[in-house]
Amino acid sequence: MLIALYAALAMFVQDIFYVLLTQAEARNRAQLAGALDSFAYLASLVVTVQAVTTLQGHDLGRKVIVLAAITAANYVGAVTGVLIGKRLIKEAGDDSQGKAPSPA
Repeated sequence: MLIALYAALAMFVQDIFYVLLTQAEARNRAQLAGALDSFAYLASLVVTVQAVTTLQGHDLGRKVIVLAAITAANYVGAVTGVLIGKRLIKEAGDDSQGKAPSPA
């Protein structure tokens, strides 16, 4: 089931990009958000093509495997994206690197 592996991998990557995109937008990182949106779109095309190709077929077992793989990758990609984003996506213009603000 190579198609299931391709679809799951693409969904995993897509979800990571979209989570990072959301975090970048929330932290006013427009350039980063734009780049992540472009890469996420490419990954979403791969997922869509793999899923549609499988769903048009007549093999119910293959359909179930591909959809289950995409669903699992969707969850794991979102969790992974949050973990990565916590470490990498900082507020625009923020050089504090997560340090508590000094009292005034």
